[in-house]
Amino acid sequence: MKQLALAITDQIRRGLDPLLKEEESGALYLLDNELGDKASCCTTGEAACFYVLHERLHGGDGRLVARRLAEDVRRRQLPSGAFGQPYYVKKGEAGTIDIAEIGAVANSLYHIASATDSQAARDSLLASADYLITQVALENPGAVYKNPNAKDHDVLNGDIYAAHTLGRAYQLTGRPDLLERATTIAQHVADRFGVHEAGWWPYLERWNGEVGMGNSVAYQGTILAFVSPLLPLLPEPLRQRWLHISDEATATILQAMQDGPNDDNEAPWWCRDWSNTWEVYLAFWRQPEHEEARSLTMERLESLNRELAERGLAVFTPKVQSDDPDRTPVSTTFRKAATFAGLFSYMLLDEDAR
Repeated sequence: MKQLALAITDQIRRGLDPLLKEEESGALYLLDNELGDKASCCTTGEAACFYVLHERLHGGDGRLVARRLAEDVRRRQLPSGAFGQPYYVKKGEAGTIDIAEIGAVANSLYHIASATDSQAARDSLLASADYLITQVALENPGAVYKNPNAKDHDVLNGDIYAAHTLGRAYQLTGRPDLLERATTIAQHVADRFGVHEAGWWPYLERWNGEVGMGNSVAYQGTILAFVSPLLPLLPEPLRQRWLHISDEATATILQAMQDGPNDDNEAPWWCRDWSNTWEVYLAFWRQPEHEEARSLTMERLESLNRELAERGLAVFTPKVQSDDPDRTPVSTTFRKAATFAGLFSYMLLDEDAR
């Protein structure tokens, strides 16, 4: 992995560096060309964590860049502690709020704070954790609303994004209330595994326990990827239970990938491009006892390395394009590149921290 990581991080940085811009004040930010504006807080934070990894592998100024970008994230964080999502928003309107924007970047903020002693990263992570506490579902103390406008159902991967964020915030602050809530959420999601079909979580459940939307390789992978750093913090019986669940859930994903995406294994139609769903490969990487999962991850990374050499960050150009001129893009090349950069940094930085 070491040589491959050196090659991938070198190519990603050559794509990201030209997007680093300075305001007149000297503040650093990242430009998302397709968005026509500063990159979102989430993607900025993910890219910032990548710079921490880059310095670890190559030396240089990566930690300084990460620290400055974390300050940009903190400056633009909403007063509530949430992060705005600027994609597919009517021009002139405020961005939406979604739990994924918080959970996906929490690990970045944790690693930046740990590696650079960034107060901005620490404060940003804690503010987002405090926001999530306000979004705990009235219907179930182990669930967290996906966003303020989606309170009629339980999105299980969103719950784990919340638990992951709370766990990372606990590690920086030692606040017991954060760990207690993270544990309650982890217990709830464990309880929902295999309820409707062996080896699966559904993407979405109604509060009465019925399935709102069915199985999903992509979101099952997200649950496994983001619960992993939380496991050492859990009570031993619950940790052991999650280890067994992770083993079974990974085996289910591996079988589904042999079958290919269909209505039974990827009900969310927008998630069927599995080769570019890097959360699944992060989940695989966190399961070293599954040799097939690790092997598939290495094969995909080697393929990406070749693609990057040929096309640079253009390999991340979204396949789904929006033709609505009155809205911002559904996604952008930068968003997908930064997501990969963040998840790849988690693969290596989390492993180093064990």
